[in-house]
This record gives sequence, structure tokens and C-alpha cells, in this order.
Amino acid sequence: MPRYVNSVDKIVFSYMAAVCKEPFTYGEHEIIPRALQVSPCIFRGFKCPAMCGGCCPRFSLEYLPSESRPVTEHPIFAYTIKVNDKDVTLYHDPQTDHDDHFCRCLTKEDARCLIHSRRPFHCDFELIRVFISEKKKQNRLSQQLFGRAWQFLRIDGQRGALCEITEPSTDTINEVVRKLKRLKEWCDHFGIVTWLDEIIKWTASGPHTKPLILCTKQQLEDMIEIKDE
Repeated sequence: MPRYVNSVDKIVFSYMAAVCKEPFTYGEHEIIPRALQVSPCIFRGFKCPAMCGGCCPRFSLEYLPSESRPVTEHPIFAYTIKVNDKDVTLYHDPQTDHDDHFCRCLTKEDARCLIHSRRPFHCDFELIRVFISEKKKQNRLSQQLFGRAWQFLRIDGQRGALCEITEPSTDTINEVVRKLKRLKEWCDHFGIVTWLDEIIKWTASGPHTKPLILCTKQQLEDMIEIKDE
């Protein structure tokens, strides 16, 4: 995992790109919607054991103006980005003032987050993940372990993330719905049209055994054409 990541890039190019219904621009980049499959695995939960912190390297901590931000000795700055050629305001701690591999909010004693109740969206949304298929012209939204978890550096200096997937329950479903609603708040703030109303409604009525497929008529025809090749 990179030592430093612009978290907004991850949010836009992964999460927002997966759920968008209409094209949008982010800076100089144009994001084109694809068909989306929401996996039944999204209903699962996970455990986050102490003494890990594998998914907490140093990256920017991002917040919407409406979100509650942690009170720390490190200032959180307002700045703007361009979405659909309009200014969008965000707040962040860029974490460019230190060289530690880990996020400044991770305790060195047990790898726990000091701002967990006010954690940034990109931390909060894990372990919901996006998988992009260039060949199938389709994105997939699921909940599962990190693909390269074996190489994540832990706070104890060892390698391998310790998170574990758990079976679906009422609590895990409610948690997924909460995270999806937070993603919708971000997309609405950016002015991006998405499938999230449909996804949230489907998720709240789960768990389901079959995936939810969301696409336009043209996207469906494209997928059928690729399948028939």
C-alpha cells in the first residue's frame, strides 16, 4: 500500500465511479458509468482485531463541510476541487508534515484509531470494496478482505492484515446501509447522479442470495454483446 495517498482520488475513482448513473468530470478526468453488480457478500460484516493497523498507512483525512471533524492539535484545512467544472469544498488533514508509515491517528500501543467516532469516509467505508472488469464493462460492489492483505505492514512490524469476515446479521446490514448513506451524502455534495437510492433500498431489505444488477439499456446490450463474443 502506498506510503501516501490522496484519499479523494480513491473515493472518486473507486466508489463514486462504481455507483454513478451519469458521466461526470473530476478535474481533468471524465468518469463514464458502467453496469454495476452489487454482490450478496455486501451484507457480511468483519472483525478488526487489535495490534494490526494494516489498512491505516499515512493518507489524507477528508471530510465534507457538514461532517463532524475531530478536534486535534493538527489543523484541518478547507480546500476546493473541480467536479463538473464547479468548485466543491472539502476539509482535510493532508498528513504531509510527517514521514511515519502509519496514519497519525493510529495508536502505537494497540493499533486503535484515536478518532474512530469521527473517522473520515474512506476509512469508514471499508471493507466494502469495488472490483472493476474492463473486459465485461462492469463494476462489482462487495464486502470482502483486502486482495493483498498478506503484505500489509502491521503496527508490530509483521506482515498480514488481521481482519476477519463475519456472517450477515441485522447489525451488519444496518452498518452497510449506514455506510451507503454516507457515500450518498458525498455523491450529493459532489453533484453526482448515482444508483445509491436503489442500492440502499435493496440492501435495507436484505440479506439477498442473488446480486442486484443496475444498468442502462445500452449497458445491458453491451454486456450481452460481450457475452456472445
